[in-house]
Amino acid sequence: MPNARTIWISDDKKRDAQVEFTPPAKLERHSYVLEDGRSVKNEQLVRATEGHTLADLRARFKTDGALTRALVDGDPEIDLFNVGRKVGNADRVWISQAGQVLYSARRLQVVFDSKGVEKSRADFVDVEATVTDETPLPWSGKLFPITEVVRKFALLRKLQLRHVNGLTFDFLLGIAKTLQESKKMLLVTSKGGGPLVFQTNGSPYRGFLEGRVNGESYLLLLHLSNLELKAVQP
Repeated sequence: MPNARTIWISDDKKRDAQVEFTPPAKLERHSYVLEDGRSVKNEQLVRATEGHTLADLRARFKTDGALTRALVDGDPEIDLFNVGRKVGNADRVWISQAGQVLYSARRLQVVFDSKGVEKSRADFVDVEATVTDETPLPWSGKLFPITEVVRKFALLRKLQLRHVNGLTFDFLLGIAKTLQESKKMLLVTSKGGGPLVFQTNGSPYRGFLEGRVNGESYLLLLHLSNLELKAVQP
């Protein structure tokens, strides 16, 4: 199955199994067409070029008065030859504040408070994935009403858990039945109660597992959140 990966999870009976997870199938997207029926396609165009920024123009014309007169008399801020051209194959590069291409960089982890003020700055440390094939995710036993979860957390992503054989079908069906009968969602954490990190330096998430059953069919969705909603204090 395309885009499917493996996740190792446990149930309330302390059994565990490796199953697949994948983003749910997306509905067919709408497309835009012109009046004659031709498809609309996106193109990358050159928006600006080096030497035409405000800082570059001020450095060239020395004074604001001289720059103002230049803007009235012509268009020094626009590269008429290149702006609007299509961009072909291109690589992204990082540049310094002085406009110089950076060939190496020191990665820092900068923490800001709620007002945007820098609190700390330190060398970036790699965060290892916590969702791996080496350790099963435990059954936390922490069940929350569905209405509480959707009101308290911003659910940003969801993943569908799928069986890989007959045994894992029964395993996941049992989990789905347990969750549907309780009418609650299970908090899913990594071993030790930490967040779910699916790849090195990936975003940490809280996981909430939702189960639905229809006869002998099941649906297990792992909802992911990294934002808790809190009431604004007056």
